[in-house]
Amino acid sequence: MTPDNPRLTAVKQKYQAAGQDHVLTFWDSLSEDEQAPFLNQLESLDPNALNSIYRKAMAASKDKATVQGLEPLARDEARSVMTASAEELCGWTSLGLEAIADGQVAVVLLAGGQGTRLGSPLPKGCYRDIGLPSHKTLFQLQAERIQKLQELARLDRAQKTQQRVESIPSVTIPWCIMTSGPTRQHTETFLREHNYFGLDVNQIFVFEQGVLPCFDPHGKILLVKKNMIATSPNGNGGLYWALYREGVLDWLQGRGVQYVHCYSVDNILIKIGDPIGIGHMVKMRADVTAKVMPKTMPTEPLGVICRQNGSIKVVEYSEMDPALAALIDAETGEFVFRAGNICNQSYTLDFLKRLPAILQDQEQDALLYHVASKKIPHINLETGHRINPEAPNGVKLELFVFDVFPMANRFACLEVERSREFSPMKNAHGLDSPSTARQDLERLHLRWIEEAGGRVVAQSKNMQFTTDGTSDTRLGLEIGPTMSYAGEGLEWIRGKTIRAGAFETKEDVEFVQEP
Repeated sequence: MTPDNPRLTAVKQKYQAAGQDHVLTFWDSLSEDEQAPFLNQLESLDPNALNSIYRKAMAASKDKATVQGLEPLARDEARSVMTASAEELCGWTSLGLEAIADGQVAVVLLAGGQGTRLGSPLPKGCYRDIGLPSHKTLFQLQAERIQKLQELARLDRAQKTQQRVESIPSVTIPWCIMTSGPTRQHTETFLREHNYFGLDVNQIFVFEQGVLPCFDPHGKILLVKKNMIATSPNGNGGLYWALYREGVLDWLQGRGVQYVHCYSVDNILIKIGDPIGIGHMVKMRADVTAKVMPKTMPTEPLGVICRQNGSIKVVEYSEMDPALAALIDAETGEFVFRAGNICNQSYTLDFLKRLPAILQDQEQDALLYHVASKKIPHINLETGHRINPEAPNGVKLELFVFDVFPMANRFACLEVERSREFSPMKNAHGLDSPSTARQDLERLHLRWIEEAGGRVVAQSKNMQFTTDGTSDTRLGLEIGPTMSYAGEGLEWIRGKTIRAGAFETKEDVEFVQEP
């Protein structure tokens, strides 16, 4: 590429003015084939804006005031599905199903993570070794729950209007899946190969979160190759810019969507598009809501939703004062700071449309990036050799999905029951592993049957499943989403005993004649 190339000249001037022109150290030694993609990458970045992001993030990371003056949520700020009356729950459910039937609800899946910690190179949603009798993946479970919810909303509309179900228009819940660079192709291929698990391809929008350059401790952008800037995903809070940049917001608006439920891929118990949650949001007239869960121990790795100087704030468990985290409410015996954040939130589309303009404003202080010290492979500018550090040598910046909570004009929390809605897969073994997720799903399905008045016996007295070298006795029970979304529709089992199995329809069920 010739030195007088106007694009190159503009890039050099831009990076020199920002004090980041070291990224061009090896430019003259690159071939034209190496220069072309590098120039494209350099043009796609604004070094001045990056400098501003870095400075503000570093200043915020050193500001002790960010975790001072914390107050718990007031009792009336977080409604609970566990203490709400039957009338309230029915009201929320009705409002939620109406919104879904009207085509006003979409779901956004945060699926950028790989299953590396689970021992798999695939995206978490493709992970096959959960141990379910059906051998379903997380993607399949979630797609089938969407289908069932669509059916329930259509049936609810038919009952309310006293019409036949066939005369009610079909209901569609758009499913927007945010991937990362490493997971996008795998995700798209996996869904396509499985025919989108019964969903219409036109209701699915796969998009990709953005990346940010990595920095050294002095704020200098690192190179991972002589012709490539080192980058990393910009965190799950990168969702808000990606929704705009990838055209998802316009796509949703064109479909008439008003409410968006957002969740993390690794929660096997996720109630996608939960009518209760959506209805609660509608009733509260909130533009952001978050589901929370009572913390079971002070050190549990969940951020806490609380208030600071009157504003909503989420404090990461690692940043929380241990004494504050362990504080007990004398009246209730529960933790004072009990509202554990479980990455399960909903927004109005109008709220999401406000965020891109804020993110583009270099002077804004409302959405600051978080600093993570990491070991970042990079090119030594003096020798040109690649260095793989053994200790943290640089900084990655990321936004968290909860960073926008304080920007809500009206924020609401809904406390939910852990055993019904939260069981993540984070680790290969032990706590929050595929084994515990499978156990929690089976316990929930057993609970559904018992609440419907039925009883379950195991397929075999010694049926066991092992994922981490230890035996784990189980029933071998799984209720597919095609049979029930959240325990409804099982009235026919009252007074009966069934043998455990993987059930998709009533025909799959084996009844047991007990003496």
